[in-house]
Amino acid sequence: MNKNINKMLDVLLQQKDFITNKQLSELVGVTERSVRSYVAKVNASFNGEKLIVSTEKGYKIDKSKYDSKNINSNDSDSDDEILFRIALLLINSTGYTQIDIIADQLSYSSESIRSKIQKLFLKIKQFDIGLSFESKIFTGVRLVGNEESKRLILEELVPLKIFSKEKLIYQLDNFFKDMTDIKEITQSVKMVDNTLTAHNCTVEYWTYVKLIIHIIIMNYRVKSHHYVTELASYEEVVHEFSEYKLASSLIDDFKIGKTKEELLSLTYYLLALPLDITNPEIILNDETTISAIKETLFKAEKYFNIPVYSNENYQNQIVNHIARLLNPIKEKIPIFNPYFTELKHEYLFAYSISSFIYDDLKKRLSLSIPESEIAYLSIHIQLVLNEEKDGILKTLLIVNNKQIETKLIKNKVEMFFQNIHIARIEHDFEKANFNEFDLILTTIGEYPSPKYYRIDKLIHISRNFNSMDIQSVQRFISTIGTSNLIDDADYFHINESSSIDAIEKLLELSGYSNLIDNFKDREKMSSTDVGNYTALPHPFLTKFSYNPKVIIGINKSNIIWGTQKVKLIIAYIPSEQLEVNKGFFRDVYVHTNNLETVLKLLKTKNKQNFISVWNKERGY
Repeated sequence: MNKNINKMLDVLLQQKDFITNKQLSELVGVTERSVRSYVAKVNASFNGEKLIVSTEKGYKIDKSKYDSKNINSNDSDSDDEILFRIALLLINSTGYTQIDIIADQLSYSSESIRSKIQKLFLKIKQFDIGLSFESKIFTGVRLVGNEESKRLILEELVPLKIFSKEKLIYQLDNFFKDMTDIKEITQSVKMVDNTLTAHNCTVEYWTYVKLIIHIIIMNYRVKSHHYVTELASYEEVVHEFSEYKLASSLIDDFKIGKTKEELLSLTYYLLALPLDITNPEIILNDETTISAIKETLFKAEKYFNIPVYSNENYQNQIVNHIARLLNPIKEKIPIFNPYFTELKHEYLFAYSISSFIYDDLKKRLSLSIPESEIAYLSIHIQLVLNEEKDGILKTLLIVNNKQIETKLIKNKVEMFFQNIHIARIEHDFEKANFNEFDLILTTIGEYPSPKYYRIDKLIHISRNFNSMDIQSVQRFISTIGTSNLIDDADYFHINESSSIDAIEKLLELSGYSNLIDNFKDREKMSSTDVGNYTALPHPFLTKFSYNPKVIIGINKSNIIWGTQKVKLIIAYIPSEQLEVNKGFFRDVYVHTNNLETVLKLLKTKNKQNFISVWNKERGY
């Protein structure tokens, strides 16, 4: 699949509403004509169905179809296949290979191959899987690394989404024609199917394709007498894992020599995949490692006030999750996460807590943690957050209704919002002390003084407490303690060319330059882009001695921030109150999840204009 089509699909998956052709073309970085062509190409692959809905409002993806079906395309990005061929040629070579020889074998010009090799070098560096690229003038180039890393680089270079359900075997044969044949591929697919069924293991489509590709590459290398002979980690306890038993069956079925290293390597690889397979509750018997994980969870609970350590059930789930993945991480096996972008965007607060946990573990265990695994951990953290009950809001109800109507209103509010307790009912604004309450609701249409219109926690509701009223109250609850953050924010127009430069500039303009290292540490762990032209840079959400502060930056042009283009930068200095941080992250998600709102915010010329647009989205 063309890389721009994949990028377009990623953008569409982030949207909850329609997005115009112009907006989509700007986010993907192509012309509007190209977008129309990509949409037509994707929809044509769905045999009469439409994955991407097109109306006068723009485009919107049908997420249910995207989840359940593959995008049928026989085309890969022009560089995908040639980079794979170059890597395969170099891996099969025992020494340096001259550029001209590579060009002759692949029927490309030497100049073109030099360009492709440079791109391959950058990809290898980006993947960080223990493989290095060496070149010598007049001698050639070579790849240096162990057998496991060579197999992994081949797999990472395969453009996964060119393989459709309907034509899987044909497309695998077409791509791997230099390594195998259609008869062998058909047998491989059948054996993988049978083995997964025998172990009661189910997988979603992309994971299934990735496993088959891994088996094809492993088979090819073993038949060429290239074996995994060394590993970074040997853990006997993994013998109890279902993945170990599955790996053992696969190696037996494919008649691969069952060496200790080959079996463990495949086990670690399976641990890095999102397999739906029953596993006993086993924790690795390395007490030093388990102790380090528990100490980190204790620290996380202290900072974030979530029971990831004190609740034994949560602790065991998270410790097991992390401990099981340490071996593939040590082996530098990429953690496959097809939902990474969506998780990072939708679980902003949980993702930030996960980043803190893995940053602490990285220091304790000297490991490099992939962003895809941070996103997986955020699922566990989000489950804990979902179980935590919000605090009860002490609420004042001001009405001019009859007694029976007042009772009905009270009952309706408390029925819809179980965390709202109407502690007092008044008929006169002046008789109540607003400072005693977290929320004030009123059915009175006109307030006795202009000062009341400026009170954020005062919300007007109708006598019927209808759906619009419910939305207004929900918005307030979702952003408790955060409305003043935007009102008190610093606002700047800047012109920087990198994410770090932009952060440094905003901190300098607001007088917080001393915090730059805290922000840099967080960016090193995982970039803080959140999609739709927006980044939310912040330090790790540990307890700060500062008051919370928001610094808004509108950059003149797009900055590459992680893998996203960014123009709206919302730098955040966290509060000591974690509920405020949680609320603000939720508030940012509400706004940045709507591209139309982001584009309006980017057009603002001053702070007052920005606040007006922001509050309009809140419903204020």
